[in-house]
Amino acid sequence: KMNTNMNMNMNISANSISDRLAGVVLLAPMLALNVAEPLRYVLKGLSFLVPTIQLISSSATSSAKQYRDADKRRECDDDDLTVSGAKLRVASAAACVNLAAETRASLSDVDIPFLCMVANEDVVVKNEGSFELMEKSPSLDKTLKQYDALHGLFCEPAPLIDQIQLDLLSWVNHRCKH
Repeated sequence: KMNTNMNMNMNISANSISDRLAGVVLLAPMLALNVAEPLRYVLKGLSFLVPTIQLISSSATSSAKQYRDADKRRECDDDDLTVSGAKLRVASAAACVNLAAETRASLSDVDIPFLCMVANEDVVVKNEGSFELMEKSPSLDKTLKQYDALHGLFCEPAPLIDQIQLDLLSWVNHRCKH
């Protein structure tokens, strides 16, 4: 599943909405992918020529590599809107790669409060993008939480899911009181 919470282009500080925002929560954000720069341009070209061909093998379509809790994995696999087990379409892969690259180029524009929750065992995204966000963002209120988890942070079994939910709720509640 594509991480659409990053589709703000991280340029939120330039928008009037930033005055009304108490903060943003990023779950295993797609800020960096394991795709070499030349391949990015090949994908872009192929996406115009054969956008719907399922060509790209990816851990992003493997529920076993994303969700540790068996019941939640089954729920995701049974969801008609979930792409699982198949290869990614060229245009979808190109869109993900381009979105990650464009967003990563804007990390120094992120000046609102944010909680970045990272899965240490993530094989879908590269966590160095999250570490780079922590480094480059001028936000005075930025928090990084790391978990020994797979990409689907909310699909971890207890007690880890309880800790993830507690961390998120604590962070949100703290900002709602201000």
